[in-house]
Amino acid sequence: MKLVIILPIALVVLMVLCVLTIQQIQVKKSTSTSSKKLPNSLQDAKKKAAMKKTMFEETFGDKSEKKLSQIEQIMHGNVSLINLQGGLKTFSHGNKDKLYSVSATFCNLDWDLHKTDPSSYPMNKDLIAKSKYCEKTKFHMDLFDVVTKLREFDSKNNNNNSNIHTMEPKGFVFHESRCGSTLVANSLAAFEPEKNRVYSESSPPVTAAKFYNQDHEEVSLQILRDTIYVMGRTNDEKEENLFFKVQSIGVKSIHVFRKAFPQTPWIFVYRDPVQVMKSHLTVKGTTMAVCLRYKNRPPKDLVDLVHRIGGADKTADSLNYEEFCAAHLATLCDTAARQAKDSNGLGKVVNYNNLIESLIHDLIPKHFMGVESLSEEAQTRIEEVSGHYSKGRGKKKAVWAEDSQQKEDSAWQEMKDASSMYLQPSYMELEELQKSQ
Repeated sequence: MKLVIILPIALVVLMVLCVLTIQQIQVKKSTSTSSKKLPNSLQDAKKKAAMKKTMFEETFGDKSEKKLSQIEQIMHGNVSLINLQGGLKTFSHGNKDKLYSVSATFCNLDWDLHKTDPSSYPMNKDLIAKSKYCEKTKFHMDLFDVVTKLREFDSKNNNNNSNIHTMEPKGFVFHESRCGSTLVANSLAAFEPEKNRVYSESSPPVTAAKFYNQDHEEVSLQILRDTIYVMGRTNDEKEENLFFKVQSIGVKSIHVFRKAFPQTPWIFVYRDPVQVMKSHLTVKGTTMAVCLRYKNRPPKDLVDLVHRIGGADKTADSLNYEEFCAAHLATLCDTAARQAKDSNGLGKVVNYNNLIESLIHDLIPKHFMGVESLSEEAQTRIEEVSGHYSKGRGKKKAVWAEDSQQKEDSAWQEMKDASSMYLQPSYMELEELQKSQ
């Protein structure tokens, strides 16, 4: 009797144990599968990386049947111009068939890095350093030879169903330095990341502008036009808008950019004198600041400014570090103001104060893009990128905090005196100019 009762119970217990075991196996399989499944963003990143690797091997690999020659790599938009180098023979090279002779360096750049996170790659040099295949694909060619072949290729390719096309510059950004210009570049990259390409202080444009020679004016302007033309070519069908943020010293070449691109709008970014100087001279006695770069060989415009403000007996050589820094920055501001006054509205000056609001509601939509307003999504992206430190490389990547008052409070007396004497008059002129725009 007992055996009859126990057997059914044992069978029930066995069945329950079997069900539980099957469920546990299914849970383990599900957990294992889900742990291997990556989030969409990571999946996309891995997919892009794989595609880039395939493209690299097919385009540049030694064993690839599709391997392109160097000029073909340029023609098909697989490499970007990253450097120019000229010399005494730039214009007098002895070849009647060539207008000029300039060495150009190219490599493959990973533009997705800058488009997705401009704050982590704030300068073009950062993008070059972090582009995985740049060093492996780097080569040099003569710029004039390259442009000659590119224009022929583009004229034949114009009517074909190809992604390769050329973007004209939508705007140039000049600046006083240490004044928020990188935030401008990041915002330009962020408001329409798929459509925009932003060169932030890339060396070729400012180098090309420095080749300007009044004795060879047309040819030297052509070097700059050719440089921008090469940098504006792309094989990304989504890219439409091309922007350049030029190094601060490029302010002294605004007239060259204006001659080469007379219809292209530009801006000059500036900031409160003491705040800019404190960004340059972080500690008292420093000699490594950018504004002191020409201390041992002051340019003529700085020498003239010192005489004009300090009197005939005051010389550039006698300036202390604070005074020289202020005088250097003043020459940039004076040049920008003069060029803006002569630009018929194509050149605008903009104060760091309320910079984001100006970018969102005026500078980007109306001045650069020629539209009434940006989309809400574009505005949001600009606001988001402005919430991070604009030069957020590595450990510096952090939430940005307003520092204007801190700079004012930490400035020392010699800095304030130099700012008041040499830089404040230029600042006030820019302020008046901004009001009249």
